[in-house]
Amino acid sequence: MNAWDAHSGEKVQVTPSSPEPINAWESNKQELPSADQPLHAASTSIDIPSSPSPAVPDASSDEPVARGKPSLPRFLLRIWQFFAAIGAFGFQVGASPYSEEPIPFGKPGLLYYGYVVCWLSIVWSSFNVFVYLTRRFGKGNKIKRFVSTLFDLVLAALFGVCVFYEIATYRCKPGMHNGWCNFYNTGLFFLMSLFLTYVVHALWDIFAAMSCLRK
Repeated sequence: MNAWDAHSGEKVQVTPSSPEPINAWESNKQELPSADQPLHAASTSIDIPSSPSPAVPDASSDEPVARGKPSLPRFLLRIWQFFAAIGAFGFQVGASPYSEEPIPFGKPGLLYYGYVVCWLSIVWSSFNVFVYLTRRFGKGNKIKRFVSTLFDLVLAALFGVCVFYEIATYRCKPGMHNGWCNFYNTGLFFLMSLFLTYVVHALWDIFAAMSCLRK
């Protein structure tokens, strides 16, 4: 492009400083989509990762629920109750065969009542021993506290009636009736121990049930 210098009167060659804006426009123009090209074909697709679905726990892979170990002192008391009931029943029943004398009391109904209560104790204590062993070495469940407390209270009351009525009604000094009283008094000792252990068990259950008050 030619121009005249106003001061010197000479013709000056003028060159365009930069063709970049035109080229930039052309490049931008080339990037635009044509009128008959669909807009979605020229647009850039963006992949959005889908959110992972929450994992569903597999019930088959669940670990077994931890169970508390059963109480050893309670188990030992149940063992004692089992053998004490057998001892009380055996000594009082075996007094007559040992001494070869009949029952020296006019009304032996209280003795028969004691026999029945002893067998109830044998069944209940043996069941508790079975429950302890299945919990200790297997996956057994514990006895419901309400049921355990109820049975212990009932047996404590039954043994209490038996023991105190026998002490008050049957007078039998050691050595009398050819050794009959020795067997009877030994059985009475086991009956007293059964009464005390069932009272302990019942109180144990009651105080354990009241532990929720401390939370």
